[in-house]
Amino acid sequence: MVALGAGRLVDAAIAGDVGTATGWVVVAAVALTGELMLGHFAHLYYFELAEVTDEEFNRELLRLVNGPHHLDRADDPAFADRVDLLRQDVMQVRTTVQTGLQLGATLVQTLLTAVVLATVAPWLPLLALVAVVPVLLGRRAESGLQQTREAQSPTTRSIRALRRLAANPVSQKEIRLSGSADFLVDRQRALLESYAGAMSRADVRYALLRSGGQLAFGVAYAGAVVGAFALARAGRASVGDVVLTITLATQLSVQMSAGVELLGSVHRAAAGLRRFVAMRTEVEADTALPPSGPLPARSADGIRLSHVSFRYPGTDRTVLDDVDLHLPAGTSVAVVGENGAGKSTLLKLLAGLYRPTSGQVLVSGADLATVSPDRWFERTAALYQDFARVELSLQHSVGIGRLEDVDAPGPVRHALSRTGAPIADELAVEDVLGLGYADGRDLSGGQWQNVGFARALMRSDPLLLVLDEPAAALDALAEQRLVDAYQANAAEVAARVGGVTLFVTHRMSTVRLADRIVVLDAGRVVEHGTHADLLAADGRYAELWSLQARAYAES
Repeated sequence: MVALGAGRLVDAAIAGDVGTATGWVVVAAVALTGELMLGHFAHLYYFELAEVTDEEFNRELLRLVNGPHHLDRADDPAFADRVDLLRQDVMQVRTTVQTGLQLGATLVQTLLTAVVLATVAPWLPLLALVAVVPVLLGRRAESGLQQTREAQSPTTRSIRALRRLAANPVSQKEIRLSGSADFLVDRQRALLESYAGAMSRADVRYALLRSGGQLAFGVAYAGAVVGAFALARAGRASVGDVVLTITLATQLSVQMSAGVELLGSVHRAAAGLRRFVAMRTEVEADTALPPSGPLPARSADGIRLSHVSFRYPGTDRTVLDDVDLHLPAGTSVAVVGENGAGKSTLLKLLAGLYRPTSGQVLVSGADLATVSPDRWFERTAALYQDFARVELSLQHSVGIGRLEDVDAPGPVRHALSRTGAPIADELAVEDVLGLGYADGRDLSGGQWQNVGFARALMRSDPLLLVLDEPAAALDALAEQRLVDAYQANAAEVAARVGGVTLFVTHRMSTVRLADRIVVLDAGRVVEHGTHADLLAADGRYAELWSLQARAYAES
């Protein structure tokens, strides 16, 4: 409307028609004012919609990452790379929504411009078709840039990991003492140079394709202006039509240039959206039809692993190999073996966090493959070596171990007392944990571990209680308290529901307290039995016991 008003104003002025000229001045002024006002309100609307979309994508990312019941996919480095890309996509969502809406408005403007140009000459709208060339080349350029970005995701993940390592107060002590700061900086610099080199080459290809498209449109624009002058000289167009053509062609150039810029953002968003859709499809396939088989309220036969093997997705390395094992109901079981023997993997399989590659895990005859993971999780309690430091109030940090009682102080205090640690006397349930809060309480590693132990003990009727290296951060006195609490809780679980208690530790003095001992080596069960039986067998367990006993004797 602004361009149309300018062109007709020129014709009216040349013709000396003051009234008509004045009318077109008003039309142009109203159109220009409307454009500015509507642009302002559109910006506010776009911003609000973008904010809502950003919040929804953040929630969706949390659902996708935490949606699958099993962790075997989450432990895959390729999955970590995909999640890292999704985090970056989420950060761009707000801007992308605004640019996508602006792109829609630009498309409408471009179509209207082509319609008005057709009133001057039927061939002038072809300028809009030529304007598609930079769009297509821009899309190709953006696609190449996205491929390079995805290929570089492991490098960017390593760069961020090094940054976290160098800046983390926990690692600062060792970095300073070892003098490895320069080494870490050099490693980061090498990764940054590799990333910058790959992205620079991609940027050059991107710029060349974009420039080629803009050059094609520039030639077509010059031809349109020359053509409009030729029509005016031939008397087939007015001076106002020439002004209209120049103005609209200039606007079309600006619109297409802006459209290409906006389209680049939309293409990047489309790539991110495809990643979201692909991951959502995988997650839905993993959780769409959960099994609904029965799970006994009380264990009669215990837990049985029948020819269980496990490999991480995308790898050929067998972590557990044909494990055939029976853990009788009501027993406490210690799992021993060297690092990498498969102990943690076995615990995660039993807890239902991993699915066997082959074989079955049976609970009193019920195959866990036929039981809803949520139902089995409700009957499983665990404290892992890399336990979560849940920085909430003590009430909620412990209470989430059993969501029905998350706001009930009584069960939380009872769980804290069952740990055998003095933490219940040192802290009130209202105390906020962690330095992320202004009034937060900083806890020692042992205190955090006791909080995690109490969280596991919130479930008073587990069919499986897992303790993975629970004494790693404890001193001798605290370890003895934990061992005493472990024995008491194992006996309680056994008496109440026939539950099995699984204990992993490298301290052989604690292992001997278990009813049964399972020895893993290279992913296979090489021995199992009581402490006395395994010592008499003079096998791998006896060797481990002798090595540690000798170390204590020599010290």
